[in-house]
Amino acid sequence: MSSGVRGELEAAVLAAVRELGVKEPPDLELGRARNPNHGDYATPVAMKLARELRRPPPKIASDLAERLNLPPEVASIELAGPYLNFRLAEGWLQKLVGRVAADPDYGRSRMGGGERVQVEFASINPTGPIHIGHGRGVILGDALSRLLDFTGHQVQREYYVNDQNTQARRFGASVYARLHGLEPPEGGYTGEYVAELAEQARRDLPGIEELPEEEAELRLRGYAIDRMVDLIAATVSRLNVHYDEWFRESRLWDDGLPQKAIARLRETGQLQEREGATWFAPDVPGWEEDDEDRVVIRSNGEPTYFASDLGYLLSKFEERGFQRVIDVWGSDHHGYIPRMKSAMAALGLDPAALVVILNQMVNLKEGKMSKRQGRFVLLDELVDMVGADAVRFFYLVRSPDTMMEFDLDLAVSQSNENPVYYAQYAYARLANVDTFAAGREMPAQPELSLLREPWELALARQIAYWPEAVEEAARLLEPHRIPYFVHDLADSVHAFYQAGNRDAGYRVVVDDPELMRARLELCRAGRNTLRAALDLMGVSAPDRM
Repeated sequence: MSSGVRGELEAAVLAAVRELGVKEPPDLELGRARNPNHGDYATPVAMKLARELRRPPPKIASDLAERLNLPPEVASIELAGPYLNFRLAEGWLQKLVGRVAADPDYGRSRMGGGERVQVEFASINPTGPIHIGHGRGVILGDALSRLLDFTGHQVQREYYVNDQNTQARRFGASVYARLHGLEPPEGGYTGEYVAELAEQARRDLPGIEELPEEEAELRLRGYAIDRMVDLIAATVSRLNVHYDEWFRESRLWDDGLPQKAIARLRETGQLQEREGATWFAPDVPGWEEDDEDRVVIRSNGEPTYFASDLGYLLSKFEERGFQRVIDVWGSDHHGYIPRMKSAMAALGLDPAALVVILNQMVNLKEGKMSKRQGRFVLLDELVDMVGADAVRFFYLVRSPDTMMEFDLDLAVSQSNENPVYYAQYAYARLANVDTFAAGREMPAQPELSLLREPWELALARQIAYWPEAVEEAARLLEPHRIPYFVHDLADSVHAFYQAGNRDAGYRVVVDDPELMRARLELCRAGRNTLRAALDLMGVSAPDRM
């Protein structure tokens, strides 16, 4: 059940439904009314009860309204055929303003109940700098982490460092080739940064060029990956993204976890030996016999990346005890989801505890990117061009399953069409009136019943929606809902402010000390709410623009 006023309405409707003799109430579908003229919330539950109660939905709605134990100071009830509509009371909205103005943590909840959640995101092979196509996963993962933390989960942010897979070995071989003035091997990395790494290694690893190739490649691989991890960490820190753990693939093998997973699958008969290789062939629901990537150990005895993934699952769920793991992957990994779910089941883990969120890559006019060829636009470059706030806001404003193009001109424009400017300007306006009012005599306590104008109540109403908006975003793991809320709240702030531009009597700072104090309280409530929402997005809330 939702918190805030929506939760109170839900509780009242559920109690009334049970009074009608319904033992297992259906989903109330209580939500925001589509038409503001119909109130603030509405539920079609009467239509859902028609078959069980064998009465017309309008009659059921009327019966429910009679039984609703809802104080009139909270909301009024209006019937519209089979719908129950609720309109928040002015007095309730006015009191809410005072509570929110005094609560900088307004909207924070314990919905998560302390659940231990790991969010693993943007775990790109550390074989090159991070580019803007990867930036979307970085921001999505961080916003998810902020959202879950705000709603009472214990969150750990993790980056999985592939330091010994095929690409890592090709990366090391490419640096080795450049160190000796050679072209990288087929499938290797040819970007200018590889040559730069080779020269840095020559300086930092004296005598490296004299070592046998196998020994030198191993040291160069470790050195180059360390430098790339440092570079990635520095880049994401510019966006206020910080990881709790940079977990290395090699650590899994040092701890024996892939070996343990393979032994468990072998004992349970879920591995097959064919063509000299060891294949994953589990007896679990959803596994496809013709799945193309089932090899765990190749015929030459070399383990595949899937073997590491098996050990990584044990690390997350058994060794470190996370109750839920949320992986943020690029959309090109969609075919790997059934494989990992099947691996969870085969290892005796709950597949539902692994949640994968896919995000589409960013469309770039520069053309196809390739770290191997050295053609990409760095995320650092994007931050330099538009700033961290715009990068974060623009990446979050669309659902991750939709394609996007980053509009550079819009991101740097100071106009209402720029969503981040529009939101930050709303916050700055609220801060400005507080500054302008400083030093004026007014009552210590506000008389909030003076907030009666439609635009004042509309702002209070939007503030009231915040707790349910944040909980719904957390429940659905959809942080893009937060910028939608921010835009609606900014709309209400600008309408409230512009009323004073039309008529000086509607300004915040007026000659009437009591009215000024009440409106300042509304400004502070708006600031607390807008600041909390922007912070969940990782976007700053400036006092001045």
